[in-house]
Amino acid sequence: MLPRVTINVAMSLNGKISSESGRYNISDADDMERVISLRKSVDAVLIGANTVIVDDPVLRYSKCRIILDGEFKLSDSYKIFDGSVKTYIVSRKNKHINNAQTVTVNDTGITGIMEKLYSFGIKSVLVEGGVQVINEFLDSNLFDQFFIYINPGLILSGKSLFPAMDKKMEYTVDECGRGILLSIKSIHI
Repeated sequence: MLPRVTINVAMSLNGKISSESGRYNISDADDMERVISLRKSVDAVLIGANTVIVDDPVLRYSKCRIILDGEFKLSDSYKIFDGSVKTYIVSRKNKHINNAQTVTVNDTGITGIMEKLYSFGIKSVLVEGGVQVINEFLDSNLFDQFFIYINPGLILSGKSLFPAMDKKMEYTVDECGRGILLSIKSIHI
């Protein structure tokens, strides 16, 4: 069995989800309210180690935090290891960080990781980034919902959500604050 997976990301009008210099607030207040509601509605919020390194997030309002860190490059100096909620690090390496539980896996394929998380009682996951993690879910067609908030601004130099866009998407469009919200129905690779 696999958890229900929702992917959520904010990007600029030209497809960037972060600037070259790192963290950049793309969501407006209306979108952040929507994100908080999503976080409260799932069992866990999942991000990759690079997102921790670049953004140093706390992921407020999450019931549980999951970090994919195959090579275990993180240390306990990041805000996410504040001990406020259960935090798992999924890695090939069995190391320890204060305020986090390491889940050691031999295979870092996304389907196997999701099966393992389901066995821990995690039945729903919100995937928030970064590019590599989101694209692993998309390439495996492993999502039930996918939301992209698009801010009308541009980021001239940064990370693209779809580095090599050879995917065909079916979606609906809604207004959300100053931006728009794409609800992706399906992706065909």
